[in-house]
Amino acid sequence: MEKEKIIVARNYDSSNNGGIQNHGVEVSIGCLTSDKTELLKSLLQNKSLFEEMKFGFNTFQGSSFLTELMDVNEHYHKQGMITYESELYDDSEELSTDNWNINDDGANDKATKVVFDWKEDEEWDWGNILKIPKEGLSVVSVRSESLYFYAEGDFPTNKKSINEDYSNDLRFYVQPGIDTIWFGSDFGDFNILHSVYFDGEQLGRDFEKEERSGEIFYTTHLLLQDGIIVAWLATNNNPHFFPFGDAGEEWFSSLPCISPYLKQNDPDAYEAAVKNLLDKL
Repeated sequence: MEKEKIIVARNYDSSNNGGIQNHGVEVSIGCLTSDKTELLKSLLQNKSLFEEMKFGFNTFQGSSFLTELMDVNEHYHKQGMITYESELYDDSEELSTDNWNINDDGANDKATKVVFDWKEDEEWDWGNILKIPKEGLSVVSVRSESLYFYAEGDFPTNKKSINEDYSNDLRFYVQPGIDTIWFGSDFGDFNILHSVYFDGEQLGRDFEKEERSGEIFYTTHLLLQDGIIVAWLATNNNPHFFPFGDAGEEWFSSLPCISPYLKQNDPDAYEAAVKNLLDKL
């Protein structure tokens, strides 16, 4: 049986918003245990959440505690290409084969909407819905990285079809595995492209081809109680970029981000944010 290779390659350029040319992301969601909560309280009280670290010849303020929160992921863990409003059209290096289209007609059983402040009967017409438990403290950890999404597979040519809405030629119609991280507000909601399927079979990702500069950027962490964001922490030494650089101004004023950047540039706001979080813990 004759087969043909499908290569689905995509990149998302957020550099116009202060971000990354090939913007990848890793997302972890889990519960903050009582032990970790007590450790966070101790670090904040002793002013030791951030410490001087080295990378190569450079020194910076980092946090081992926050970085390790990436491993708190019992509810959710995905890594892929970040995007916004499911923008899946860019392939700046033209790595994709020209024999497929994305099938975006109707619901997508490979898509998931991750929600926090949900109702018991809440559903999502366009795909699956993942309701993060509201009890206790949940932590959403987001780490940006340099990534160019690349997935490939070989499939029988007799599986091609014609969809006149896209093309009059025989083509493979693929489904994207794309999740929406939805905070129920304008606080940096975004999408993750983490997989691609054809005829129910997942294309294999090539992580070596996906890697670009190999850079890993700062981590951002949102603490939620009863599904509501109550604290914002990050390891950034510079201003936030997409998607958290787009958070509404009311968030920056009402929920300052506990980070080395805030500590250096607005010590009073930093101390107020730390006190506010300690009161909640």
